[in-house]
Amino acid sequence: MIRVFAILLSLAFLSASNADTPAKPHIVLVGDSTVTDNAGWGLGFRQFLADGVKLTNTSRGGRSSMSFIKEGSWEKALALKGDYYLIQFGHNDEPGKPGRSTTMEEYRSYMNQYVDDVRAAKATPVLVTSLVRRQFKDKNDPHKIDSSLNVRAEVVREIAKEKKVPLIELHDRSKELCEKLGREGCLAFSPTKEKGEYDGTHLNENGYVLFGRIVAEELRKAVPDLSPLILSEPRNASPVAGEKTYDAVVAFDGSGTQTTIQAAIDAAPTDATVAKPHRILVKSGVYKEHVVIPSNKPFIQLLGEPGEAPNTVISMATNVKTPDPANSGKLLSAENSSTILITASDFTARNLTFENTTTLEGRVQALACFITGDRTAYYGCRFIGWQDTLRPDAPNGRIARHYFRDCEITGHVDFIYSAGTAVFDRCHIHCRADGYITAASTPASTPYGFVFLDCKITTAPEVKRGVFLGRPWRPDAAVAFIRCDMQDRIVPEGWHNWGNPENEKSARYSEYRSTGPGARPEARVPWAHQLSDGDVPAYTAKNILGGTDGWNPGTP
Repeated sequence: MIRVFAILLSLAFLSASNADTPAKPHIVLVGDSTVTDNAGWGLGFRQFLADGVKLTNTSRGGRSSMSFIKEGSWEKALALKGDYYLIQFGHNDEPGKPGRSTTMEEYRSYMNQYVDDVRAAKATPVLVTSLVRRQFKDKNDPHKIDSSLNVRAEVVREIAKEKKVPLIELHDRSKELCEKLGREGCLAFSPTKEKGEYDGTHLNENGYVLFGRIVAEELRKAVPDLSPLILSEPRNASPVAGEKTYDAVVAFDGSGTQTTIQAAIDAAPTDATVAKPHRILVKSGVYKEHVVIPSNKPFIQLLGEPGEAPNTVISMATNVKTPDPANSGKLLSAENSSTILITASDFTARNLTFENTTTLEGRVQALACFITGDRTAYYGCRFIGWQDTLRPDAPNGRIARHYFRDCEITGHVDFIYSAGTAVFDRCHIHCRADGYITAASTPASTPYGFVFLDCKITTAPEVKRGVFLGRPWRPDAAVAFIRCDMQDRIVPEGWHNWGNPENEKSARYSEYRSTGPGARPEARVPWAHQLSDGDVPAYTAKNILGGTDGWNPGTP
C-alpha cells in the first residue's frame, strides 16, 4: 500500500512539473525569398532554436505582401495554427514587378492585415523589416549602401509602434553589417547569377547563419518569453539547404541558379544516367516560355515542389496558326508551338502544370505537351489545353512509351492523341466542351495504344451534346478504359468512326467495368469490345510498357 501511494505521489509530482513547463511554441515564417531556407535567413535562424521548438517556413520566392495573400499562401499559413508568425515583405512590393508591386498605401494596408489576421487567430505577430539589398551605388565609397527598402522598413516600424507589435530590426542591422564588410566583403555570401554577376539580394550558404543570428538576437529582445528557447550559438554553423541537393533550381525571382526553365535545360549535361539523373527543381510561379528537352539530354528530371502543381505553371498561348518569328510568312509547326517539346528519352516530370491557353472556337492545334522520346514519366502533373492538349507520340513507327500517374488532362477535341503507347494510371480526364477525348493513331504492330487504368472522367457544364471516348486518327487506333468512373455526358455509343465505316473493322476500342452514369456497355457501338475478366490481367503498366528493356515506372 505504501508503495502504491509513493507511485501515485511521484506521478502527481511529474504532472505538476509538466504543468509548470511551458509548451514549446510553433513559429511560422512568412515572407519572400530572402526568408526562405535556400536563398534567405530561414535555415540559419532555425539553427538558433532549442529542442522542441517547431519552425515552419512558408515563405515563397517572388512574393509581395499582396501576392502572398491573393494566391492563397497566407490562408495556408494561418491554417497551421502557429503561436508566433514572423512576417517580412518588401522586396517584391517595390515598383517594376507586375502583379506584385504595391503602392505605399497598399503595402501599409496589407502589412496591417497580417497583424490583424494573426491576432484574430489568437497568435502573436512579429514584424520583420526587410533584409537590406546590398546596393553599393557610390563607386567612391564601397562601404555605403543606398537602401531602396528603407521606406518600406519605416512603414513596418510605424505599424509595430502603432499596434504594439514585436519588431525585428533586420533591415538596419543587416545594412550596418554589410557596410562594415564593404562591397568586396559581401561577395562571400552573395550567390552568383546566371551571367556570372553577383546577386546583391539573396544569400548563399555562407550567409544563412550570419543573418539568421541577427533575427534570433532581435527576437530574443522583442519577445522575452522566447528568450530561453533561443540559443546563443547555432546548432550547425554550416547548414545545407534541401534545395542544394538539386543540380539546378529555377526561380523567376532570381533566387535559384536560373530564372527560366530553358536556361536550366541548356545548362544540363548530356551524360546523365539512370543512376545519376540531372534533377532540376522548379520553384512555384508562372513561366511563359516554350521549353525544349533535346534528344541528346536523357535522364532529366523536371520537378515542381510537392503539392505545387497548380502554382508551378509552364504556359504558352501559341498554336499552329501563330506566325513563326524565325521564318517570315510561315506559321509555327505543332512541335514549335507546343508549350513543352520533349524529344529526349528517360525524361521525368513531377508536380508541374503544362498549359496552352489557346481556346479558339475554330479548330486549331494548340499543344500543351508534345512528346517523342521513349520511357517518359509524369507524376502529379496537369496538362491544360483545348484542342490536342497532349501528344504522347511514337514517330516513324518506333516504340515510344509514356506513363502518367495521378495527372490531370483537360481539353475539348482530340486532347489526348497520336501514336505512342501510354498508360494513364489513376488520372483525372476533364472534358471542357463537346468533343472527343482520344484520337489515337496506334500502328497496327503495336499491341497497346492508350490505356486508362482506374481513371475519373468528368465533364464541364459547357458539355451539351456529349463527349466521345475516342475516334481513330489512324485505322488501327487502340484505346482501352479499365475500371474508369465516367460522368453522365459521355455519349452512350462511346466511340466514333471519324466518318469512315472502314475504321470500324480495324480500330481496337475496349472497356472493362466502367462505372458511373456514363458507363453504358449495352449502348456502346457494336464494333467496340467489353473485356472479360480473363483479358484484364494483361493490362498493367509493367506489362504494357515493359518492352524488351523491362521498364517499369509504375512505382512513383
